[in-house]
Amino acid sequence: MPPVIHTENLIKIHKQGNLEVVALQGLDFTMNEGEFISVVGKSGSGKSTLLTILAGFDRPSAGKVMVAERDLTDMSLKDLTRFYRRDVGFVWQDFTRNLVPYLKARANVELPMLLAGVGGRKRKKRALALLDAVGLRNSAYSEVQTMSGGEQQRLALCVALALGPKLLLADEPTGELDTETSLEIYELLRGLSHQGGLSVLVVTHDVALAQRTDRIVRIADGRIATQGRMGQEELVAIDQRGMVQLPRDMLIESGIGDHVRVKLIDDGILLQPEEDSK
Repeated sequence: MPPVIHTENLIKIHKQGNLEVVALQGLDFTMNEGEFISVVGKSGSGKSTLLTILAGFDRPSAGKVMVAERDLTDMSLKDLTRFYRRDVGFVWQDFTRNLVPYLKARANVELPMLLAGVGGRKRKKRALALLDAVGLRNSAYSEVQTMSGGEQQRLALCVALALGPKLLLADEPTGELDTETSLEIYELLRGLSHQGGLSVLVVTHDVALAQRTDRIVRIADGRIATQGRMGQEELVAIDQRGMVQLPRDMLIESGIGDHVRVKLIDDGILLQPEEDSK
């Protein structure tokens, strides 16, 4: 099964006046079908830039980007727009951007299908099925402004999924919600991924929420720094200078301190606290 996302040596340079800012520096990333992945990193690390490129909102400066077996760097703007309307769903941090405030909930979900030429009976059936899946069947005819933040977020998910995309991208989808509601949204996304086969990629700053996903990808300085499950074994990237950035939570839990001794052993490389190696 080919990956739903695959990037090779992805580079993005932003021009700010006479300055050039390198947002992505040769980033390599692969996501398989049905995975639920979170991307974390400090502000300016490149995580949002990666998401906008994967969403087709921006073009890379160099490198390869494959989404659902399509090479984004080799597509016209018209083809790219058509592809994303049908094959990729996107949920904004301000999820009300997914919604039309003067339309009722069901009408919001039907709108992308209406624009795509889907028939009325089929639109209604799919809209009600999606609303039912997220627990909003009884709110199908509610006005958007009368719904709670959590209900609006779930409605935004329905809109993003209206055309049956293979991939869902979400930019801080719970950034404006309380902790309890955020956890509910992540469990909903997990269910859509594990039970419905949807691939879900979420950019978040919340490490606790990231732990709810199948895999956590940390980005630092425009490259993948680590991948894996928080607190468990992680795949750590080595940059061109041979530098390794260890996960902070592992450093704290191990109590390894500020200096380590490095030793080559039969199975690999051993890191030891300075005092333990004397």
